[in-house]
Parts: sequence; structure tokens; C-alpha cells
Amino acid sequence: MKQKDISSATKIAILDAASKVILGKGVEALTIDAVAQEAGISKGGLFYHFPSKKNLIEGMINRLISEIDSVLEKELVKSAGDFLPAYIRASFVANPEWTKLSCALIAAVANDPDLLIPLQKRFVEMQNKITEASTSPEIGTIIRLALDGMWISDLFGFAPPTPELREKMLIALLEITQ
Repeated sequence: MKQKDISSATKIAILDAASKVILGKGVEALTIDAVAQEAGISKGGLFYHFPSKKNLIEGMINRLISEIDSVLEKELVKSAGDFLPAYIRASFVANPEWTKLSCALIAAVANDPDLLIPLQKRFVEMQNKITEASTSPEIGTIIRLALDGMWISDLFGFAPPTPELREKMLIALLEITQ
């Protein structure tokens, strides 16, 4: 295996370990020591890839964005490149681990709002694409905010919709785009 591949695999293992620490013990347990132990590497090995806890959290945020973008790309293929229906369908892909991890990462970035910058930039990019793809900026924004509201509802358990209602919501949102 090439050194680059080994380094990439180690980064993935570290990010997996950090996620496991947060999901298993809570965000307060996210320490360099805990992540290194969970990943089975030395603190020095972890610092080689992520020089600080802030860098580790940034890596986790970037990975979450990449995973969500991957789902969106798959939906774009299914939608023949029609962005808005793809975005809506991608928003309905359920991944309980993402929800738990999102909540934990939000708690982690509360102490350092600069960590939100990549997410803020991603939301601006998505809003621009949604506006371009929708019948009007108002309709696109209403759809995005409805999906953001569903995400927040799921994230914090604010009366999340039942699976049956979610299916009906998906159909209704897709109808709005036509």
C-alpha cells in the first residue's frame, strides 16, 4: 500500500474513532487522548494528521459535508441532473448516525463559532443552486427552509414527522417543484 493510501486510511480511522467517541460517550468526551486510544494510535500519530482538536473537528465537519454531498450526487444521477428534486430526495435519506453526529458537532462548535464557517459556506452554495433550479427564489427558499426545519426537528427530537408523514411530505415537496 502506498504511503498516501496509508495516510488517508489513518485519517479515516481517526475520524471514525472521533465519531465513535462522540456517539458513545458524548461530545464532552471528545479529547485527543480518547480519540487516539479509540483509533489505536499514539497521540503523536493523531497530531500528525490533525494538529489540534479544532483541526479534528474541522475534519469531522468536512467529512459530514462530503458524505451528504455524496448522497446528493447519487440523487442527481437518479434525477437526470435536475437539482431541486435531487436535493429534496437527498434531504429525506435517513441516516441516524448523521443526525446524532450533527447534533454533537453543533455542540462542539458552540465554543468556536469559526468552525461553522464551512457549513455556512455550504448552505450559501446550496441556496444559490436551489434558487437557480426553482421556479422562483421564494419557492426554492421555502423548500430549503422546510427541509432545514425537518433536519432540526430530527436533530433535536422536536416532534419529528412519522415515516408515513415524511413520505407524504416528500411527495408534496416534489410536486411543488413541477
